Amino acid sequence: AAAAMAGRLLLLLLRGAGRALGPGRALPAAPGPCSRRGCGELAALRAMGFSQEQARRLQALQPRLGPEHREAAAAQLLLLGLSAEAALALLERSPALLRLPTERLRERAEELRRLGLDGGR
Repeated sequence: AAAAMAGRLLLLLLRGAGRALGPGRALPAAPGPCSRRGCGELAALRAMGFSQEQARRLQALQPRLGPEHREAAAAQLLLLGLSAEAALALLERSPALLRLPTERLRERAEELRRLGLDGGR
């Protein structure tokens, strides 16, 4: 059942359309910068609820993309109510989601919420 839902979610994210996120639908800001390259992204992913290992796996996806793409995609999936592990698994199965423009990803996530997919249901 979970695999079927993830597949439907993926299709809707790739094909869907909708409205932008409303006010107040954001995740906490990442902690401040640090000295090592990429550790700011790791800190941001950790602040979203990913474990250190999950954050590293997510960071390794689409390495040529900037961290903002990975963070935005992860945030939208978490806002839909998916767990960090489910969001990571979905992004690992379909890294093309990371290349979607942030606004388009937000619109598609909002459409899924409008259709009743919220809180992981």
